[in-house]
Amino acid sequence: ISHYEHGGIPQLLHKNRKYTPIFKQKVIEYKWLHHLSLNQSAAKFSIPNTGTISTWEKLYHSYGFSGLLAKKRGRPSMKKSKSKNKVNKPKKELSYVEKLEQEVYQLRMENDLLKKWHALMKQWEKEGRH
Repeated sequence: ISHYEHGGIPQLLHKNRKYTPIFKQKVIEYKWLHHLSLNQSAAKFSIPNTGTISTWEKLYHSYGFSGLLAKKRGRPSMKKSKSKNKVNKPKKELSYVEKLEQEVYQLRMENDLLKKWHALMKQWEKEGRH
Protein backbone atom coordinates (compact mmCIF):
# COMPACT_ATOMS: atom_id res chain seq x y z
CA ILE A 1 0.00 0.00 0.00
CA SER A 2 2.79 2.42 0.89
CA HIS A 3 4.45 1.77 -2.48
CA TYR A 4 1.19 2.59 -4.27
CA GLU A 5 0.60 5.71 -2.15
CA HIS A 6 4.13 6.92 -2.78
CA GLY A 7 4.38 6.34 -6.53
CA GLY A 8 1.19 4.88 -7.91
CA ILE A 9 1.04 1.94 -10.30
CA PRO A 10 4.44 2.65 -11.94
CA GLN A 11 6.14 2.13 -8.59
CA LEU A 12 4.44 -1.24 -8.19
CA LEU A 13 5.69 -2.34 -11.61
CA HIS A 14 9.26 -1.06 -11.22
CA LYS A 15 11.51 -3.74 -9.81
CA ASN A 16 15.16 -2.79 -9.77
CA ARG A 17 17.15 -5.78 -8.59
CA LYS A 18 20.68 -4.34 -8.73
CA TYR A 19 21.76 -1.45 -6.57
CA THR A 20 25.12 0.31 -6.41
CA PRO A 21 26.97 0.49 -3.09
CA ILE A 22 26.63 4.29 -3.11
CA PHE A 23 22.86 4.00 -3.57
CA LYS A 24 22.68 1.53 -0.68
CA GLN A 25 24.63 3.90 1.55
CA LYS A 26 22.37 6.82 0.61
CA VAL A 27 19.24 4.79 1.42
CA ILE A 28 20.60 3.79 4.83
CA GLU A 29 21.80 7.27 5.75
CA TYR A 30 18.56 8.88 4.53
CA LYS A 31 16.57 6.41 6.64
CA TRP A 32 18.62 7.22 9.72
CA LEU A 33 18.67 10.96 9.12
CA HIS A 34 14.89 11.21 8.64
CA HIS A 35 14.00 8.49 11.18
CA LEU A 36 12.05 6.46 8.63
CA SER A 37 10.77 2.92 9.03
CA LEU A 38 11.82 0.14 6.68
CA ASN A 39 8.46 0.39 4.89
CA GLN A 40 8.75 4.15 4.43
CA SER A 41 12.31 3.85 3.15
CA ALA A 42 11.40 1.07 0.73
CA ALA A 43 8.51 3.14 -0.65
CA LYS A 44 10.65 6.27 -0.94
CA PHE A 45 13.39 4.53 -2.94
CA SER A 46 11.20 2.02 -4.84
CA ILE A 47 12.72 -1.05 -3.20
CA PRO A 48 10.23 -3.91 -3.36
CA ASN A 49 11.37 -5.77 -0.23
CA THR A 50 12.00 -4.14 3.15
CA GLY A 51 14.31 -7.01 4.11
CA THR A 52 16.75 -5.73 1.51
CA ILE A 53 17.26 -2.48 3.43
CA SER A 54 17.49 -4.35 6.71
CA THR A 55 20.25 -6.54 5.28
CA TRP A 56 22.12 -3.48 4.00
CA GLU A 57 21.92 -1.89 7.45
CA LYS A 58 23.36 -4.97 9.14
CA LEU A 59 26.21 -5.15 6.65
CA TYR A 60 26.87 -1.41 6.98
CA HIS A 61 26.98 -1.67 10.78
CA SER A 62 29.28 -4.68 10.69
CA TYR A 63 31.67 -3.86 7.84
CA GLY A 64 31.09 -0.22 6.93
CA PHE A 65 30.91 0.81 3.30
CA SER A 66 32.91 -2.24 2.20
CA GLY A 67 30.02 -4.45 3.38
CA LEU A 68 27.80 -2.88 0.73
CA LEU A 69 30.07 -3.82 -2.16
CA ALA A 70 28.83 -6.50 -4.56
CA LYS A 71 29.94 -10.01 -3.79
CA LYS A 72 29.86 -13.10 -5.98
CA ARG A 73 26.88 -15.25 -5.16
CA GLY A 74 26.20 -18.92 -5.59
CA ARG A 75 28.31 -21.99 -5.76
CA PRO A 76 31.69 -21.75 -7.49
CA SER A 77 32.10 -23.45 -10.84
CA MET A 78 33.59 -26.95 -10.92
CA LYS A 79 34.87 -26.65 -14.50
CA LYS A 80 38.50 -27.48 -15.00
CA SER A 81 40.70 -24.68 -16.20
CA LYS A 82 41.54 -24.82 -19.91
CA SER A 83 44.90 -23.18 -19.30
CA LYS A 84 46.65 -26.22 -17.80
CA ASN A 85 49.26 -26.30 -20.51
CA LYS A 86 49.80 -22.56 -20.50
CA VAL A 87 52.54 -21.11 -18.37
CA ASN A 88 51.16 -19.00 -15.56
CA LYS A 89 52.39 -15.46 -15.81
CA PRO A 90 53.64 -14.00 -12.56
CA LYS A 91 51.49 -11.19 -11.23
CA LYS A 92 52.89 -7.76 -11.82
CA GLU A 93 54.22 -6.37 -8.58
CA LEU A 94 53.03 -2.88 -7.80
CA SER A 95 55.56 -0.10 -7.76
CA TYR A 96 56.17 1.93 -4.63
CA VAL A 97 54.15 4.84 -6.04
CA GLU A 98 51.23 2.56 -6.94
CA LYS A 99 51.22 1.10 -3.44
CA LEU A 100 51.19 4.61 -1.97
CA GLU A 101 48.34 5.63 -4.27
CA GLN A 102 46.31 2.62 -3.12
CA GLU A 103 47.00 3.46 0.51
CA VAL A 104 46.00 7.11 0.00
CA TYR A 105 42.77 6.01 -1.70
CA GLN A 106 41.95 3.63 1.16
CA LEU A 107 42.70 6.28 3.79
CA ARG A 108 40.55 8.84 1.99
CA MET A 109 37.64 6.40 1.94
CA GLU A 110 38.06 5.69 5.65
CA ASN A 111 38.34 9.41 6.41
CA ASP A 112 35.15 10.18 4.46
CA LEU A 113 33.32 7.42 6.28
CA LEU A 114 34.48 8.69 9.67
CA LYS A 115 33.42 12.24 8.78
CA LYS A 116 29.94 11.04 7.83
CA TRP A 117 29.70 8.97 11.00
CA HIS A 118 30.84 11.92 13.12
CA ALA A 119 28.27 14.23 11.49
CA LEU A 120 25.55 11.67 12.11
CA MET A 121 26.55 11.31 15.76
CA LYS A 122 26.50 15.11 16.18
CA GLN A 123 23.04 15.23 14.67
CA TRP A 124 21.82 12.49 17.00
CA GLU A 125 23.28 14.31 20.03
CA LYS A 126 21.47 17.51 19.01
CA GLU A 127 18.23 15.55 18.83
CA GLY A 128 18.86 13.99 22.22
CA ARG A 129 19.40 10.43 20.92
CA HIS A 130 22.31 8.31 22.09
